[in-house]
Amino acid sequence: MSKGQIRTFLSRERSRLLSYTRALLWDASVDAEDVVHDVLLKLLERPDSPAPDFLAAYTYRSLKNRVTDIARTSKESISIEQENDSLVEILQDKSLTAFDELISVERQKALFEALETLNETERRVVIANELEGQTFKQLSEAWDIPTNTLLSHKSRAMKKLRKQLTRSSL
Repeated sequence: MSKGQIRTFLSRERSRLLSYTRALLWDASVDAEDVVHDVLLKLLERPDSPAPDFLAAYTYRSLKNRVTDIARTSKESISIEQENDSLVEILQDKSLTAFDELISVERQKALFEALETLNETERRVVIANELEGQTFKQLSEAWDIPTNTLLSHKSRAMKKLRKQLTRSSL
């Protein structure tokens, strides 16, 4: 298949290829135009281009594969340690000024208000683990709750606290 035939196909199918790619993309930060451009560029650079009968199928399959690759590489693997930041890390501002030091009392007040928004179990887990320093193993044995369940409660609680504290600091 000649380069001219490929270009004719691409100019005719461009809008459909873009629509198809947009439908596949779940990540709004990835531009469908860029994905289509990458796939089409690789298609044009191939020394052995597909037969005219299979060009459309090949192109659409290539787009699907490229979107799958993007999805796989953009997923962050989050460990429990990364996801469960401590309260200190959530409250800690990396660039403290003198004014920030003066409002630390307000931040503590915001923390206690945010803790009140959690359900009872989440609040107990956060207080016991973060403020009292108890390990999840100790909590699991004392409360007869599986460790992974406690980790889930803390994870959800920390997300809520982070959201609440970021909202109140704006």
